[in-house]
Amino acid sequence: MRHWFFTWVCCGLPFVYCEAQTQKIDDLKKAVLRSNNEHQKIAAVFALCEERASLPTDTLSYYSTLAKTLAEKTGNKKERLLADYYLASCLVKKGLLDSSMQLLDKHYASLQQGTYGDELQNKYAYVKGQILIKANRHKEALEVYYHSLARAEKAHDTLAQIISKNSIGWVYMELDQNREAINWFHKAVNTTGNTTYFEKYSLAHSNMAATYNTIGKNDSAEYFVKQSLYYARVQQNLQSIANSLAIQADIFIDTKRSALAEASLNEALQIRKQIGDPFYIVSDMTQLAIYYAHNNQPRKGIALCKEGIVLANEYSLSSKLSILYSALAENYKAAGNFELYSETLLKLLAVKDSLYKTASAEALADLQTKYELQKKENTIIQQKLDLVSKNSLIYGSLGLLVIAIIASVIIFTQYKKRQGLKLRLMQEEESRKSEKAVMSAEEAERKRIAADLHDSLGAYAASIASNIDHLQQHSIADNKVVLKELGANARSIVSQLSDTIWVLKKDTLSLTAISDRLKLFIQRIAPSYPSVTIDVIEEIETDHSLAPSHAFHLFQIIKEAINNALRHSRCRQIIIKVEAKNEWRLIITDNGSGFMQSTTVAEGGNGLMNMKARAKESGWKIQWQANLPKGTSVIIEPTTN
Repeated sequence: MRHWFFTWVCCGLPFVYCEAQTQKIDDLKKAVLRSNNEHQKIAAVFALCEERASLPTDTLSYYSTLAKTLAEKTGNKKERLLADYYLASCLVKKGLLDSSMQLLDKHYASLQQGTYGDELQNKYAYVKGQILIKANRHKEALEVYYHSLARAEKAHDTLAQIISKNSIGWVYMELDQNREAINWFHKAVNTTGNTTYFEKYSLAHSNMAATYNTIGKNDSAEYFVKQSLYYARVQQNLQSIANSLAIQADIFIDTKRSALAEASLNEALQIRKQIGDPFYIVSDMTQLAIYYAHNNQPRKGIALCKEGIVLANEYSLSSKLSILYSALAENYKAAGNFELYSETLLKLLAVKDSLYKTASAEALADLQTKYELQKKENTIIQQKLDLVSKNSLIYGSLGLLVIAIIASVIIFTQYKKRQGLKLRLMQEEESRKSEKAVMSAEEAERKRIAADLHDSLGAYAASIASNIDHLQQHSIADNKVVLKELGANARSIVSQLSDTIWVLKKDTLSLTAISDRLKLFIQRIAPSYPSVTIDVIEEIETDHSLAPSHAFHLFQIIKEAINNALRHSRCRQIIIKVEAKNEWRLIITDNGSGFMQSTTVAEGGNGLMNMKARAKESGWKIQWQANLPKGTSVIIEPTTN
């Protein structure tokens, strides 16, 4: 114990660095302490810095600075470049993007010559692309990542290919081009079947999950987020674990599992704070605050937003202020404090206005710089050609500057108008949300009625069926037929009631859901018609959704068509075909004795009249067609899809 204490003191490591983030990091820190010479020590420090995603910012700053000091002592150029790479990564975590870019650019051009190998060249490229994305320079980021992918493919470097493909997908994800993003994430995941690569790098799976969740494919999102969490925990990469937890929380929220979402969000935020990257800490604070606003915990959300605003200001994360103030406004609204809600909306507009002014000022400065550069170039040309039109050139340049300033003023004025329009749109959105709340109340009442029907009529009907079964076992033989029929009728009531409640409980019903319910109906009636085969064929490319009332009508029409075929056609086979592409259509076909002429259909019994009435009420066209050589087809399709 004394030996370890002495070593710790001599190395000058502050207490924070002895606190283990993960077992892997703890082992690497011990390796630094145990190193016997400068070369062993710098190798151990580089290995520790490679875990930068899991290190707190201060810890990474300490070890990357130590790596720089050791590299200067060894005089190895490649080691100095690698130390600067870790220092640049640390500056990104601190939010100092400009400083990080300056450090990278110091060596970037020389690295492109390939003197120090593809791996170091790719490391610089990945950090540079990350900075460009955070600075909204997506086109430049794509160019960087495409170059790194070409290098990786040429060198047959599997891991570098996975990272480059995922990075390209990340750019498209930031641009809201989700289909293209998913395409690149799939390319990354399918680069190899060797899972050890994904145990080293799991971001492709988490990004895939996030993008699938954005487009509403929750099942696919949950599949990939489970994989990313598994790989991240094997890798002991805290940042990847936090990313995956945040995505998992979004999936839980979208699938109505709020309790699980809160646990994931809290764990992700604690890991972010442990790592110390303010950019991601503020992002996770915002996500958790929005969750609190939507789950009746506005006091927690307000406190979290205020903490995030302080952190964003401290680290100059101006791009995060707008989403923080938006989340704060949501929480004030959820708390019923409409005065502070209005004040926060005004602050939100002020923040956006400030961001625009900053961007405008930068644009004007850029124009001024270009003007000065052009002026100097023109002066050189004048000197070389000995021109005598100096005054005209100056006036022309000043005129360009005046035009640029006027254009900027016009742009700013248009921006103010757009902001006013946004405020009006926000007010209209509030009105729409109020209407939605009324609709939600009506929906809740509808579900209550469905529950009452189930609890009252359902219980009575089920009791009738049970009592009759009992009577059937003890009554005389002459009454058994009557009792059996009565039992069948009672069970039909239960079945019909079950189908009705199934429809009423849904907000909308897809054609797939209706088809699945239809299969259950066929299973119930099939034993009564052993000589008839009934099949359902699905050709569904686009799954259309129907309102509950329309779904109920469609289900009843199909049931009536099947019953008619079973009772009257003497058929041996019934096929129900569900077609859905841009339009949908349902066809019930039997091979029976055939149907009456269309004129007779118009004058049919109550069953056919009910089918026509249901179709008309739902805005559909229904028709009966004779099959060749025999049988009948009933076709239902919307009049306009």
